[in-house]
Amino acid sequence: HLFRAGKVDSLYFALPTRVSAKQVYDRVRAAIARVWPDDPPLTVRALPGYAAADGEEPKMLPEFKVQWNDDPNDDQALRRWAAEAPKRFLAAPVAVGTIDQALLGILKVKHAHMRYALLSRCLLVVDEVHASDVYMTVLLEKLLKAHLGNGGHALLLSATLGSSARSRYQGLESGKVDTLSFENAAIAPYPALTERRGLWPMAATGREKAVRWSLHDCMDDPARIAQLAIEAARAGAKVLIVRNTVPAATELFSIIESHPEAGKWLFQVNGVSALHHSRFSRQDRPLLDAAIESELGKERPPGSRIIIGTQTLEQSLDIDADLLITDICPMDVLLQRIGRLHRHKRDTNERPADYSSARALVLTPANGDFSPMLSRPKNGLGRFSEGGGVYPDLRIIEATHRLIQSHPEIEIPADNRMLVEAATHPDRLEEIERSMGSEWTLHGQKLAGDVGANRTVAHLHVLETDRAFASDPNMAFPADHKVASRLGVEDRLVEFEPPQSGPFGVPVRQLPIRAYMLPNGLDVDAQPEGATAHDGVIEFMLGGRHYRYSRLGLEQIKDG
Repeated sequence: HLFRAGKVDSLYFALPTRVSAKQVYDRVRAAIARVWPDDPPLTVRALPGYAAADGEEPKMLPEFKVQWNDDPNDDQALRRWAAEAPKRFLAAPVAVGTIDQALLGILKVKHAHMRYALLSRCLLVVDEVHASDVYMTVLLEKLLKAHLGNGGHALLLSATLGSSARSRYQGLESGKVDTLSFENAAIAPYPALTERRGLWPMAATGREKAVRWSLHDCMDDPARIAQLAIEAARAGAKVLIVRNTVPAATELFSIIESHPEAGKWLFQVNGVSALHHSRFSRQDRPLLDAAIESELGKERPPGSRIIIGTQTLEQSLDIDADLLITDICPMDVLLQRIGRLHRHKRDTNERPADYSSARALVLTPANGDFSPMLSRPKNGLGRFSEGGGVYPDLRIIEATHRLIQSHPEIEIPADNRMLVEAATHPDRLEEIERSMGSEWTLHGQKLAGDVGANRTVAHLHVLETDRAFASDPNMAFPADHKVASRLGVEDRLVEFEPPQSGPFGVPVRQLPIRAYMLPNGLDVDAQPEGATAHDGVIEFMLGGRHYRYSRLGLEQIKDG
């Protein structure tokens, strides 16, 4: 409707991760084909190293040339110009990618002005907006304010956004932020459409479901977790296990695989048992996603199955489990995980009798005590000594724990608003600090310091779009450090030349390595050395460190 009215020229659909962008790209292409059955606009998959346009994938040639296919009569090739380089992605009529491509238009980086200008006539859709950290949130707020000031349009989507964040976004144009008390925030309509004039109730489009959840203090006992999964699989259930960290998932996988009965139930890719997490190659991740949607999708086959993974299982994948076993995590994240439980309506005989209703087993440390993690993070819970962490705010974890205790059964989506506010609203977090003592108050103060520091860094990195670039020498882009769309992101994408034989029968060419797994001072041009492949296992050296890549993902080997 905006396009028809001449108010926008394009659409950019921004997702939090590459995996979710890949999933939504396929859905958007199908939707565009329905809206424009004749001569639809170009739809680009805006993922660096994994770009595509209308289903075609480019082949990069020397001298910055690009070949789309071998058909000399392909008269559509020229219109795919926008997909040939990341800096051009936002020039596409319709593009789907990560939030990073949009945020690079508001940062002091090369081609920022080009991205910013291309975005100005765009409908910017940001999905899973709750997934942004403090640094990214500041960048997004700056971008949205500038974008709206240019006459652009934006749509933010979230199933679990708290009222504090919603109020900040709502007040971007006016500069006025109305903070709701917990009592008022908890009774706000859900689902709802929020715009500058207020909050408007909407009818729910999905089906309602009742979920029974229970606490199990065996988070540090993988053998006990394995037994819970095996008991359910023995009854014919499809079991989804989401752990907060890769090491925890890997340890649990090894225990279940060694079980004489349960090994056959593990999730498989091309006949090979595997985990599902972020440490897989760019060639293998699509295989993992396709396999898991085949195993747990809408048309899932009958029979028992155990799927073990991490946060990559939380969103975008259309999967439907009979039982969810999950580490405790912030309530908004937990609700995302519960979204994979009893996702589709099925006939009575399609689920085991004991799992005909939705159940979630939430794993906690012994006695449900999170206090030891105030000083030493564990299982993804707690703040690192210098800030950050998987889930650093233990106040939210404690609030989530209390909600599960006091509400043994919940209704989705009717209870979503109350649950999110009760676990994330500032009033409730202050209450947690008061009830738990001085150590927790200090924890809250450290978290507040982290927020302030990350906001400051974001403001230093952002482009001042309301000032003339050439008139102020302080507007020059910094040359002494790297500015990124995600704070602290120094991940490395290494390439194998020639490609190595991977664990699932596909040659591995590109392997992302997370920053914390890289050696300090690694040369910017460093590539794998001494790579060998045998029986689906690739070993290589990088910067003096020894790595192994297999069906378990990427691991660092401690030699000696």
